[in-house]
Amino acid sequence: MKVLIVEDEQELLDLMLRYMKREGYVCEHATTFREGYKKINNHEYDCAIVDLNLPGGDGLKLIEILRKEMSNTATIIISARNTVNDRINGLEVGADDYLTKPFNLSELNARIKAILRRKTNQMSNELVFGNLQIDLDKRSVVANQTTLKLTKKEFDILVYLARNKNRVVTKDSIAEYLWGDYMDDAFSYDFIYAHVKNLRKKLVQNDCGDYLKTVYGVGYKFISN
Repeated sequence: MKVLIVEDEQELLDLMLRYMKREGYVCEHATTFREGYKKINNHEYDCAIVDLNLPGGDGLKLIEILRKEMSNTATIIISARNTVNDRINGLEVGADDYLTKPFNLSELNARIKAILRRKTNQMSNELVFGNLQIDLDKRSVVANQTTLKLTKKEFDILVYLARNKNRVVTKDSIAEYLWGDYMDDAFSYDFIYAHVKNLRKKLVQNDCGDYLKTVYGVGYKFISN
């Protein structure tokens, strides 16, 4: 799961990043309105956590932009503003939740999961392509009635490509999706190549068909009729 945190208070930001990475989230961050604006215009996120008081602008405007550009992105406001009007304004512009500072990180985590569960229930929690079934809740993949043993990265790549079916997905975007701001930790795209190769092999070995196509020099495409 990919999360964007827009927060200018460095100590709180560091605490949130450390906690959420331990919880298994892929995290990106911004500390100003301008940085946050660039992030949401260039990347996609499962959840955005946004402070209201940002250098260079109001976090409410970022929420409005998120709602227009990425309607399925879960959004949570974190703010020291705690009046009823502040909370109402935040929810009216499109935020899914409003958490007043100071807050417990475990509560933030619980709220993220609750929002994503609601959004998942509104959409399908299963992706089905012929004899390939991907269960997003259970993080399981069944190919031709056989449950595949996938690594975490293999599963994440398959879901990312499947959600972008019939579109060319670049290696850059896959690396950014898997590692976020820490994509430099992936020393080369050989890692992605190896994961896709293993994933394709597991699908083909179970007579599921070759859904994954290589677009040489660019990236990959999930083919679905």
